[in-house]
Amino acid sequence: MKIDSRSPAAIRDVSRRVRRGRKAYVMKSVKTGLEIRLESAGELLIAKALDLDPRGKNLVAQAQTFDLASGEIYSTLPASKASNSRYYTYDLSNQVGDIRYIYEVKAERFAQRHAELFSEVKDFCRARGMRFLVLTREGIGEQLLKNIELLHQFQRQANAHLSGLAQVVDALLVKEGHVSEVLKGLEPLNHYLIAGLLNGVLKADLSKVSLLSMDLCVEPAHGELAALQVVTYE
Repeated sequence: MKIDSRSPAAIRDVSRRVRRGRKAYVMKSVKTGLEIRLESAGELLIAKALDLDPRGKNLVAQAQTFDLASGEIYSTLPASKASNSRYYTYDLSNQVGDIRYIYEVKAERFAQRHAELFSEVKDFCRARGMRFLVLTREGIGEQLLKNIELLHQFQRQANAHLSGLAQVVDALLVKEGHVSEVLKGLEPLNHYLIAGLLNGVLKADLSKVSLLSMDLCVEPAHGELAALQVVTYE
């Protein structure tokens, strides 16, 4: 696996969690341009959602391990583990405003099984000025995650062109109605739609419609990017 030497180091090699090794998932942040290495397809999808969220600014994966027993926070694990240590390595972290958020990504059924552990991690984080959240694909919704994946791909691959496309959409007199009517005459239609969504010119309910289908209604966003804010913070 190619590793970007500029990217933040992970505290463990995500491709070597088991003896035989397994696939590691890699994405490039649209904000920093650096690589983020994940352990599962679920983590990858949610990382893309956090990366697109306009409120976050420094998304990293597995950068530290917490010792819940001693209170130590390790960026590099010690050579030997004390017998009473209780290590917990988070999946993702992000800076949102003045607060650092720690995320655990789990399927809902597994999250419920580990509720006691996550409650302890939540207390550990809060005592140190951080906040802890458990994120699930079920909680965010599959349709929203599919749309986020498409938006993230466009943001990453066509970033230099999106602003210009969005300006064309912003100049339209009518921005409310079915996308085929609002963007009539603009080709390719999906490029203008996605540019409008990513730049706060248009908005749509991304949890209910499919961007791939292009069968959806839009309305003016007036600079608002709430559709990309898939996580609820306190």
